[in-house]
Amino acid sequence: MILITLCILVAVFVLAFAGLRLIAPTIIRTSHKIEAPGIDRMEMVEIGGIQQALYIRGQNADNPIILWVHGGPGNSMMPFLHLYQYEWENDFTVVNWDQRNVGKTYFANDPAAVLQTMSAERVLQDVHEVTAYLKQEFNKEKIILIGHSWGTVLGTMAVQTYPEDYSAYIGIAQTVNMVDNERVGYEKTLEMVKAAGKQKDIKALEAIAPYPPAKYGPSYLAALMTVRTYQSKYGLSINMDLGNIISILATPYYSLRELKNTAIVNQNAIDNQGDVLRFLVEEADIRNYGVDYQVPVYYIMGENDYNSPYLPAKKFFDEIVAPDKQIFFIPDADHLPFLSKKAEFDCVLLEEIAPKLAK
Repeated sequence: MILITLCILVAVFVLAFAGLRLIAPTIIRTSHKIEAPGIDRMEMVEIGGIQQALYIRGQNADNPIILWVHGGPGNSMMPFLHLYQYEWENDFTVVNWDQRNVGKTYFANDPAAVLQTMSAERVLQDVHEVTAYLKQEFNKEKIILIGHSWGTVLGTMAVQTYPEDYSAYIGIAQTVNMVDNERVGYEKTLEMVKAAGKQKDIKALEAIAPYPPAKYGPSYLAALMTVRTYQSKYGLSINMDLGNIISILATPYYSLRELKNTAIVNQNAIDNQGDVLRFLVEEADIRNYGVDYQVPVYYIMGENDYNSPYLPAKKFFDEIVAPDKQIFFIPDADHLPFLSKKAEFDCVLLEEIAPKLAK
């Protein structure tokens, strides 16, 4: 009887999931269809010698262009965009780009061959080439760059190396360097665990001290996963509930095959990032690019984000000299503030920052 009941439950789940994937994507896509003079276009563009995926959406193609540089490395935001982006499309044309060896770009090329090309210099040049393509395609002198997490490192490198290409830089979950991020995040997590009095959790975190390790490798990744596990458990990282997961699975913009190759779903996807991940862990530090910016700079930070903690970002932000700058702190937001506190995030982007960019 128990076996029969279990089989019935599994069958119900499979049928419900199949229905979700058959019906929900069509409903979402149809209900958010964009007509002229807007744009709704998925395309492959040759960037850096390979095919790279761009998904471009906006209600008016003449609006300012946002290039979204996702985090990870390996975490495309393209499958999530139906959860947060639609409201932005009235003011901006938003370009989601799957970086080298991620998501749609991964499946459009030979991943093993692309892995051999992975380096900080190569992905920075990719940003430059994507930007040049968008400027030409939409007849724009400059575009806006939004970076998230790892994308804030890559984005900062881009706006400081090619400032003539950008009208503004927006860093969400801004990272200065991984050493400071991980040290502060670990200390906060251990503090929370000790306050909860959970001896098993305390021992697990203390066992990986000193943290973070100096070098990237299997031991670093193991320690990182330990910290992320407890950050998630104690509300200091990305807080995904069942509703979020179901919503992601309903995405009309990604197949399940593509979804499996994003690091937020499959941690093995980080292996596809090769030397880029080593660079982020061991070398990346935006302080090396100076504090003098030729473009306006805006940071958006979440209170409960200890993947990219507020204090290291604020310390660096205070040193920045820019035509305009502002840092926004969203209470109770996690590492994905545009999801966890969407209304508050949209208020910052659309009511605080967007009017500045229109001047």
